Amino acid sequence: MRLLALLADTERQLSGSEAREHLIRSGKAIHHTTVYRTLEALTAVGLTHAVHGPGATRYGITGEPHHHTVCQECSHVAALASRHLTEAVGRIEELTGLRPDSSGSLLVFGRCSRCGG
Repeated sequence: MRLLALLADTERQLSGSEAREHLIRSGKAIHHTTVYRTLEALTAVGLTHAVHGPGATRYGITGEPHHHTVCQECSHVAALASRHLTEAVGRIEELTGLRPDSSGSLLVFGRCSRCGG
């Protein structure tokens, strides 16, 4: 429950180690294995989702359908509402046959503004 609350209060996706650090700083010590197993279980039942990209896998609360942007330099992950890419996703599918995964999500890689993108 603490991990769900943390992810719900965080405006970005967190890696397992980042989630653990947040919990430790708030006085809620938790073993790293427990964090990863809990995140995997929450993802398996659809309460959270995993974003695999460069760097560590990041986790976020599953809610409104969205895609993710991933910085290839610093691995920062941000959510991008699906409604902003509806036309582009349709065109990508038309041109390549590539469709979003079972979660409805696409990953868009590039460089974030902090890294000079």
